Amino acid sequence: MDNLLEQIAPFQPTWHLGQQVMGLRKDEAAQTFIVETSKGTRITCKAIIIAAGAGAFGPKKPPLEDLEKYEDKCVFYYVKKRSDFKDKHLVIAGGGDSAVDWAVSLSEIAASVKVVHRRNKFRCAPDSEEKLRSLAQSGKVDLVIPYQLAALEGDDNGHLKAVHVETLEGEQRSLIADMLLPFYGLATSLGPLAKWGLALDRTTITINPTTGETSMPGVFAVGDVAGYDHKLKLILTGFSESAQAAHAAYKYVFPGQALHFEHSTTSGVQNLKK
Repeated sequence: MDNLLEQIAPFQPTWHLGQQVMGLRKDEAAQTFIVETSKGTRITCKAIIIAAGAGAFGPKKPPLEDLEKYEDKCVFYYVKKRSDFKDKHLVIAGGGDSAVDWAVSLSEIAASVKVVHRRNKFRCAPDSEEKLRSLAQSGKVDLVIPYQLAALEGDDNGHLKAVHVETLEGEQRSLIADMLLPFYGLATSLGPLAKWGLALDRTTITINPTTGETSMPGVFAVGDVAGYDHKLKLILTGFSESAQAAHAAYKYVFPGQALHFEHSTTSGVQNLKK
């Protein structure tokens, strides 16, 4: 990413981060597109390249009452800074690699770590599970098995006090907790772009593999979200598709102008911009 940002810097791109494209419509009279985002940003453009990956990623959230009240305060679906959890009483829910690996790692700095899982079998690397069970035997980690999350207890300001769990048979426990980390994996969805009228093949956008163009002229798709026969979902493929889409989009951005294909590594950025 650092290298890509350095490579694109001379072209002075405008970034609109932390927002999702919600709407896309075409102004037939002006032959332009209008893109609207979740923050109310409106962008007018002549061509669009969709690089949405496998779709919009979001955490699989546990079905707990008042969960939203605690999110981003005491309930986190991923770890940004390990130090944020220092000296905290943690409850980690899940049995996959994320849950096990973070339980092992955070046990070094947390006041306590309790791992809640519905069965006594984990879906993770054998070495990670061995480390977790060794920590459990030494008392550094408490394996709360076989339990599932049942309810959250805290104050009106979203500060967590305890996490309530129960078995399928109804046996209940209350776990002291400052923070809850539910690691149940990610769910993907095409999101709003599924309603833009583009030809789709389940969770991918159908494109012309030689140009990247979708069923809507002027709109292109690249990377994992783009689909065609014999597609290889590789980063290398995504780069190639991006270059093809950029070249194919040129005629919409600069109609009637010839595209002189050059290389920035030999011609320089200034020559390309003229």
